Amino acid sequence: MKIVAIIVLVVIALFFLLPILSGNASIPEDMSASEIGHFIGGFAGYWIDALKSVFSAS
Repeated sequence: MKIVAIIVLVVIALFFLLPILSGNASIPEDMSASEIGHFIGGFAGYWIDALKSVFSAS
């Protein structure tokens, strides 16, 4: 059971860290609406582009 929990934590960490490490989603410096919006937009844009590239490769 511990292995499953570790794998789940690693997958969740990668889900959030990949857009940040690629530079698409910058970490908000403050909690203003525009900063949060840029973060969410970059985060969603990264995963949309990733899914497009996965499904267009077929």
